[in-house]
Amino acid sequence: MLAELRLSFGNVAETYDRVRPPYSRVLLDRAEEVLELDAQARVLDLGAGTGRVTRELVRRFEHVVAVEPDERMRALHGEAVAGSAEAIPLEDASVDAVFVGEAFHWFDPEAAIPEIARVLRPRGGLAMLWTHWWETAPPLPDEALRLLREPWDRSQSQRRPPWRGAFDGSPFELLQVEHDTDEITVEADELLTLYSTTSALASLPPKEREALFDRVRSLLAGPYRLPLMHDLTWTRLAA
Repeated sequence: MLAELRLSFGNVAETYDRVRPPYSRVLLDRAEEVLELDAQARVLDLGAGTGRVTRELVRRFEHVVAVEPDERMRALHGEAVAGSAEAIPLEDASVDAVFVGEAFHWFDPEAAIPEIARVLRPRGGLAMLWTHWWETAPPLPDEALRLLREPWDRSQSQRRPPWRGAFDGSPFELLQVEHDTDEITVEADELLTLYSTTSALASLPPKEREALFDRVRSLLAGPYRLPLMHDLTWTRLAA
């Protein structure tokens, strides 16, 4: 079932919170600017996970609410309330902006988009953030990539199709996309720990995941440089 993969991150919640690269503060600042938010804004972190975006929002805004469906992620977050993008537990027109960190592709867009529009005030904004970090320099050996790719290939039937087209004809303006770049350097064990927080690998039984990593680890050298590609996709309710 799709929900099984979508909620797999709770299996590795502590690791996810600890090792995932930070979001681009440049793009968070940019979202604040283009969505015309001031410090008194009330904003929602939707699919809040362990609170990695929430903590950034609290630095910027006085009123932050977080919604997360997985109780294991909420346990680490500490402040998030139960709910989902398809059933947001907030009143109509109650927030100035909705932020989504690396989660929108797990939503059912046909249900989530009108639900997000419902809780937004007039001209409210939506900011979706991603950080892409799978590529390494130097590249991993082909056999290591093959082994790591197998769980991903097996999980394809549980993944949603592309979601951007779901905004066509929605109450939102055209999607805008902006980018930022950064990089980190990690040793082989750190790299595998980071990979363990991806959905396909997090969904594996722990013993199977460790056996896979034992095979991959013997093929790695390191250190590895990871170029970080940060994306901000934003839009606002049409006037």
